Amino acid sequence: MAEPIKISTLDELNQLITSTKYVILDFWAEWCGPCKAIAPLFAKLSKSHSVPGQLAFAKIDVDASADIAKEYGITAMPSFVFVVDGQVGKGVDVQGRKLGGGVKLGEGESADRVVQIRGADPRNLTLLANELGELAKKGAEGSAEEAPKEEEKEEEAAATA
Repeated sequence: MAEPIKISTLDELNQLITSTKYVILDFWAEWCGPCKAIAPLFAKLSKSHSVPGQLAFAKIDVDASADIAKEYGITAMPSFVFVVDGQVGKGVDVQGRKLGGGVKLGEGESADRVVQIRGADPRNLTLLANELGELAKKGAEGSAEEAPKEEEKEEEAAATA
């Protein structure tokens, strides 16, 4: 499918998150060893789960785009932020369930509060990417089914005009 999208400006990011249902942002730095260690997994997840208009994976270099990192409150690298319908995915109810239901967090933390994963955490990153991947595929199938219905409505309108 697709390699992660490199984002360097807030405008590029805003365009992506307003045109894509689900977005996973990887905030990283060139000098960050854990960032380099998890990068191949992030690329693999992007290739296997990206669905145009439904799920995108993006990388943001915190040194080159400090304004974006500040806007998202990034204080550790790597950090993975989940955006749903243009909003950071904190406790987002997605199709009747909370995003990140299978994520194992520290004692006293709730998966309903998943906004970001801090650090190179392959298990939780994979769980959330898989979850969003499934939702994205369902969304794409639903969109494909709705397209013929819209064409039929247009044809009916043209026929009755």
